[in-house]
Amino acid sequence: MSEESGQTTFHGQFLVSMPDLKDGIFDSSLVLICEHGETGAMGFIVNKPTEFSVHEIFEQLGLDTADTLDREVSVMTGGPVEPQRGFLLSNHPITDDVVEILDGLYLASSPDVLPLAIQALNEGDAIFILGYSGWSEGQLESEMAANTWINVPWNSDVIFQIPTSDRQRAALAQLGIDPIQLSQGAGHA
Repeated sequence: MSEESGQTTFHGQFLVSMPDLKDGIFDSSLVLICEHGETGAMGFIVNKPTEFSVHEIFEQLGLDTADTLDREVSVMTGGPVEPQRGFLLSNHPITDDVVEILDGLYLASSPDVLPLAIQALNEGDAIFILGYSGWSEGQLESEMAANTWINVPWNSDVIFQIPTSDRQRAALAQLGIDPIQLSQGAGHA
């Protein structure tokens, strides 16, 4: 959490949903906030795999390289906004067409990058996400004040080294919190 022009920003923070957040897609979620300013916030859920594999997406797109992709690499649900739109997050610049959105985190949204990302996807150095999470002006601040989320500084190891089922726990461990300790109404903003 930092201050930009007198406003608290959650840019570069993980948001861990509190136990009383039972809002479908955000229940038990870990969201990486990639952008936060006066007009709102944008991020990606990074711990919710879909039932689809990236291999299936490559096949649907007719990419010849689909056969070299590990069939166990899951597509992730990034959030409820534009769920048909794909994004690639990686811990290194796969091509010149990626944008460094946080220190050491790169984003690509062009399908042209996908064939170049096979090795990174197979090795766990990239994740493919459908959709994103968005908040309108003041919405995230209101949710934080209502203790809907607890914020934790982002750490690339949580995304790229930890299995999806353990990512929320690993993020909280950075604060010395065990998820079992969380109860309704606890949190901080």
